Amino acid sequence: MLNRTQAIISFTLLLSALAVPAIAAPESYEEVTESTEVFSEMVKNPETQIPAALLRKSQAIAVITNIKQGGFILGGRRGDGVMLTRQADGSWSNPAFINLTGGSIGLQAGFKSTDLILVFPSKAALDKVLSGDFELGGSVSGTAGPVGKAATESLEGFGDDIYAYSRSEGLFGSVSLEGSELSFDDDDNAEFYGQPLTVKQIFAGQPTSAPTVVQSLKNALRLAE
Repeated sequence: MLNRTQAIISFTLLLSALAVPAIAAPESYEEVTESTEVFSEMVKNPETQIPAALLRKSQAIAVITNIKQGGFILGGRRGDGVMLTRQADGSWSNPAFINLTGGSIGLQAGFKSTDLILVFPSKAALDKVLSGDFELGGSVSGTAGPVGKAATESLEGFGDDIYAYSRSEGLFGSVSLEGSELSFDDDDNAEFYGQPLTVKQIFAGQPTSAPTVVQSLKNALRLAE
């Protein structure tokens, strides 16, 4: 009888364990993973491949995923992602979380999802971002970046513009960044690092450690250079 009772208890405990739902990863973790996948896929595609020479000279890079744009007459944009900056030793910082928002007025129909990589080739462009929210097409211009390895031959220098690389799906033919605002997401930063941190603290190396999911993104950046 005792063995039977033990068996019933063990079976009941097993069912209870199976019934417990898996704990979902925080959204910020998922955003880093998705940003890594988007970057890796885009640098492997000849149509969106960022020249390694440009990446090696860049002072910062931002990966923004699933920018949604849609509507009729009135349209809007929203995307989330991460930004990393170049450290003094040439390595990449831990990521800070960013949002891309904007609106547009005009005849629009359909719905589009766009992935976007922004490359900051100069410190001047990066400083404008760190000084506060800025508008693409306003304080900083977004320019379609050169594509492929051969494109590096025509790059004599890098200005203050930001180079943009995108891939899109849906009914719109291309993405317009004019009027889009890039801002930092303090809530996602706090969730990811487990404490409130300023963007400057993150880019300066605080905290000294980060969730392991970051390493895959840094590896992808390093391999693409």
